[in-house]
Amino acid sequence: QMQMVVYGGATGGGSLASDDLFLLDMRNGEEEATWMIVPVVGSTPGRRYGHTIVFAKPHLLVFGGNTGSEPVNDVWCLSVEKAPFSWAKLN
Repeated sequence: QMQMVVYGGATGGGSLASDDLFLLDMRNGEEEATWMIVPVVGSTPGRRYGHTIVFAKPHLLVFGGNTGSEPVNDVWCLSVEKAPFSWAKLN
């Protein structure tokens, strides 16, 4: 669908990126690609790096990573079927 999501990660200075969910929309071609922050309500997986994010329609899944002070082994799910979007921690 010519879209890409980015969540978390580390910055060039070694600190953690925000816990915002970013969407790069390239449906109108590379020259008109636009970035946006996807509005999410409630709790988030939190700032982390080294995690995995997978899109399994209609869900985004975030697994594991590191909070900067400890490794984590959790799974979070975001359904993108209809707004408002909210993360849920899976047990």
